[in-house]
Amino acid sequence: MAAKNRINLSYLFFSLCLLFLVGFNILLTARFINSYSDYLNDYKAINTFVDSYNASKAAFLTYSRSHNEDDLAEFQNTNAGIFSELGNVEPSMKSDRNCIMMYRIVYQMLEHRQDLMQQFISYGQVSISEIDDLNFQIERNLNLLTTYYIDYVSDRFSMYSARIKKILIFGNVFLVIITLIAFMLNSTIYRDFMSTRFENEKQKRHIAEARMHELQMQMNPHFLFNTLSLVIRNIQIGEGDTAIMLVKDTSQILRRSIELGNEFITIDDELDLLEKYLFIQKIHCKGRISIRLDVRKSYLDENIRIPPLIIQPLVENAIRHGLKDTIKDGLVSVLVEEEADMIRVEVKDNGCGMPGEYVDKIMAHEQTERIGLSNVYERLCIFYHREDCMDIKTGPDGTTVKLYLYKEVEQ
Repeated sequence: MAAKNRINLSYLFFSLCLLFLVGFNILLTARFINSYSDYLNDYKAINTFVDSYNASKAAFLTYSRSHNEDDLAEFQNTNAGIFSELGNVEPSMKSDRNCIMMYRIVYQMLEHRQDLMQQFISYGQVSISEIDDLNFQIERNLNLLTTYYIDYVSDRFSMYSARIKKILIFGNVFLVIITLIAFMLNSTIYRDFMSTRFENEKQKRHIAEARMHELQMQMNPHFLFNTLSLVIRNIQIGEGDTAIMLVKDTSQILRRSIELGNEFITIDDELDLLEKYLFIQKIHCKGRISIRLDVRKSYLDENIRIPPLIIQPLVENAIRHGLKDTIKDGLVSVLVEEEADMIRVEVKDNGCGMPGEYVDKIMAHEQTERIGLSNVYERLCIFYHREDCMDIKTGPDGTTVKLYLYKEVEQ
């Protein structure tokens, strides 16, 4: 009876540990999703204010030409909510010195702008050129405010992701250890070595799957924030039509990624996503950087599956880091070629190269600011259960990154 009670207690202890493990992961994932939604809402708030300001400026221009009462009413309606919408973003800016400084400057200039416009409407004592000059200064400072704010939100999200990553890893390791101890308490379950080995391998696979999922969760917002940064920069330099095209193509990529899921996709689906991303970069880079894609397929109908968003981060790294200072004649070439037992992907640029310590840290699975490269290498190592999945060669004449996508995946 005593032995039976001990067995029942061990089962109860194990069940509680397993329940806590599942609850811990669900709670942490929910927190991550909620925080990500908050960051997106912060980003939407600043965009809403910018839209209101532009609408106010356009309405005032219409009124200044027509002096029509209807146009005046339209201007007053669009202008009424500017300060309220600007106040909505103030709380999240207080933690960053650059943001709050620029916020106060913009706020004061908007108050001065409102006084000038009121004098123009009531007394005609202010010239249109004076208001236009002030609008130009406001737009410059508003662009700086938007840039500081986006950078602040991106940095804050990156730090939060890194903290969640550590909590997820250490928390799961701790809970898995406790769960294994609970298993060990019931000696009848572990009477032979093979049973113990089977359970241990099973736990390793669960941890690897959780790690793969966590890395993919990191990749999607990383891609989204970087692409949104391209949109912001094009808006700042007045390339509105280009920004619209970037938004449309980005939405297509995100929609396609959601349809494919976040586990494994075929090599053809990955190339389809890559082509859409290259189209975005060609629009953004214009004549500054040329991008070449060379796909040499002989596998045809072979169903070769890989983790998603594996090639795109390599191209992004080449453009954002290797060719960041390139004014013209920049080149990124992407070669996808089949070999006997693998698909070899080679991404090469003629940029400034990469510091050797970054390469060493990436290959040693240490975190660097090159999040995309580190993420790709770690996901491939987990997926293939081997380290020889990526090779980086760099120098003053550029960087070449090779991926080895094996046809056989170890179980």
